[in-house]
Amino acid sequence: MLKHYWSTAIRNLARNKLFTCINSIGLSLSIAIFLALSGYVAYQLSFDKFYEGGDRIFRINYFEYQEGQAVLESARTHDRTALLVHEYVAQIEAVTRVYNEKAYVFNEDVRIVDQDMLFVDSSFFKVFPVKLVSGSKDNSLTPPKSVMISRSQSKVYFGDSDPIGQTLLFNERLPFMVTGVFEDIPANSSLDFDFLLSWSTIPFYGWGSKDGDFTNASVFTFVRVKEHVTDIEAINDRLTAMANEHITTLKKRGHKARQELRAYEDLHLAPSLSGEIKPTVNRTLLFTLVSLAIFILVAAWINYINLSLARSLERAAEIGVRKVFGASRMIISGQFLLEAFMLAVVTFVAGMILYVLFSGPLSHLLFENVQFASPGILQWSTYFVAFVVITTLIAFYPAYFISNYKPSLILKNKLGAGKGRANFLHQALMVFQLFLAVAIVAVTLIAGRQVEFMRGFDTGFNAKHTITLRGPASTNSDSLRKTRFITFRDEVLQHPAFISGASTMNVPGEEIRYHDEGVHAIGGNSEKKQSFWIMWVDEGYQDTFGMSLLEGRNFRASDSRGTCIINESAARALGYENPRDAVNNTLITGQQKSLTIIGLWKDYHHQSVRKTVDPIIFTPTHPHEYGYYSFRVQPNATNYLPLLHQIWKKHYPNDAFTHHFMDRFFELQYMADLLFERLLSLFSVISMTVACLGLFGMATLSMVKRTKEIGVRKVLGASVWNIIAMLSQSYIRLIMVSCAFAFPIAYYFTYQWLQGFAYKIEIAWWMIVLPGLIVLGATLLTITSQSLRAAM
Repeated sequence: MLKHYWSTAIRNLARNKLFTCINSIGLSLSIAIFLALSGYVAYQLSFDKFYEGGDRIFRINYFEYQEGQAVLESARTHDRTALLVHEYVAQIEAVTRVYNEKAYVFNEDVRIVDQDMLFVDSSFFKVFPVKLVSGSKDNSLTPPKSVMISRSQSKVYFGDSDPIGQTLLFNERLPFMVTGVFEDIPANSSLDFDFLLSWSTIPFYGWGSKDGDFTNASVFTFVRVKEHVTDIEAINDRLTAMANEHITTLKKRGHKARQELRAYEDLHLAPSLSGEIKPTVNRTLLFTLVSLAIFILVAAWINYINLSLARSLERAAEIGVRKVFGASRMIISGQFLLEAFMLAVVTFVAGMILYVLFSGPLSHLLFENVQFASPGILQWSTYFVAFVVITTLIAFYPAYFISNYKPSLILKNKLGAGKGRANFLHQALMVFQLFLAVAIVAVTLIAGRQVEFMRGFDTGFNAKHTITLRGPASTNSDSLRKTRFITFRDEVLQHPAFISGASTMNVPGEEIRYHDEGVHAIGGNSEKKQSFWIMWVDEGYQDTFGMSLLEGRNFRASDSRGTCIINESAARALGYENPRDAVNNTLITGQQKSLTIIGLWKDYHHQSVRKTVDPIIFTPTHPHEYGYYSFRVQPNATNYLPLLHQIWKKHYPNDAFTHHFMDRFFELQYMADLLFERLLSLFSVISMTVACLGLFGMATLSMVKRTKEIGVRKVLGASVWNIIAMLSQSYIRLIMVSCAFAFPIAYYFTYQWLQGFAYKIEIAWWMIVLPGLIVLGATLLTITSQSLRAAM
């Protein structure tokens, strides 16, 4: 008997190729998308979850307020904070400071730039339980000029030999002795590092005070709380009291400080603060993507129900004969459930293959630079069992409905269209499918318009035809560093391909490194104090990046550090109603240094349009710790990279030639938005495809039921187009009902999403109505073929 069930199921699936193909495509595509999106979301949710006792690790965040309004929200704190933590907070078990840099690391055989390194206290391993291969957690990071390296980098620099006691050179040939090796840190970490350098090195070289200070919030402070500590707010209050008691400049600025803990395991999904090492990810966005993937999977299951019902009328004779010969409802239902089981197994395997292809060899087509969590055998098994079981259970409704047919009506060909609960559920499912299609298309359209708006937004600076080089690390402490750059720049500019050149600490598209909350103007009337960003540039910055000078003059090569140029936002923040009035006045920094304002630049967007323009103070300081050297290139110039490379190697033979084009570099800020828009576009196509497949099934069902009616109408003189219009009315009604639900929901969610942008598009009425027209057009195209076939 079971063998007969299997052979019958295979024969039915093979005979009804259209039914099998439509369901197979819909289900396999939906499961592939679900696997891809759940894998992407699972990877994002897995960040920072690999440390033992990771729920006890926290980062101290620092905030400054004036009259209750935030003027600074920073992921970094002052370096003295860590030294006072135990004095104020008894619930903290261990604390460590962390300062991140990119480094040029080399020995006689290997030279690699932009290595991830951290300066850390010797207590680092008490906070982060990193697994050691060799070395001591207590002593390896105590002496100055000591370094611990990852296992993979040990292999790179020293091969199979023991690295302990050997020397690595950092940046300008600073020697560090290897004192230990640790296991590689997983990629899903908010704190990347391959090299840990002892904090005691900083005062040893005179880069900072041994006892720290409260001058600038520039380091990360991580703590591990004691077991069973739950009152985090009490710890926050003690940390806040410490800041307000010890940061003496707060009172002068009229500010209040607050320090609070943020769970390390939440850093990746928490709202972004200034000074983050890595960009954070919006938690709501992740759950939105998963929800959409689930909705598409549900839409594919709805298709299965609709197509099964449509196909059941074609199999009515078979069912009638089975019933006449004594087949019970259980046997008939079992036949349909077995077919559903077989289809589910095949489509899951097909969907899994599609997922593997598009997350592996073909990932560049849809998900470029996107990481997926690799499911284990248990997870694959869970997905498989869940999908097969749900698909089979969903098939129970059409199986129950079909097995309920009365043999006498079947054999007399008197099965009607029906207007009962089954038909209502049938139409409700179609409304839900169309609702999803309209809503997703609407959200995609608006998101695409916003992304296009951001990419085409006038940033106020020149990003095209500008090439930026990573500054040389080997000359960081060289007193002739600036002189070397001028010689290098002048030789480059001798060639007609290059227009101008500049050296800067940061470039547009990258967060400015330094900020100062203590700036005020002599003669200004600013009551509102806030954080000013401090940008190091030279006289070439204006021409290279196309700054618009509104008042005063540009820097000169002879200008001292006692001069500065500010942007319009900085002038207003200093209290000048007319920004031009700030020129030739003097401002005082938080370190009580006087700077004469010699020029005013028009506001430009140093970072993405998600943010407003910040107050920026530009000072004529040559960058250290790499920095950037940028050159503006003639628009029609070609083949200039080899020439630039050649000149670079002549002046900086010990440094790698690392470059990028500014327009592409600036757009990297929008990678998350571009990914979101690309995924939504993919969802739109698939949801439309799945909905149209469902409509095809519904149209097929309607044509089979109404064949006799169509014949009578034609005999009585109805034209083909009359019949097509008559058959299309019900679908148009369904779309109108779907739009009534989809339009307000699409508007609400896109409106909320757009609130995350300082500069955004306005949602016009046509952006909401057009998706309904698109889905209506696709619907009419889908059903017209079936209607025309029936009418002919």
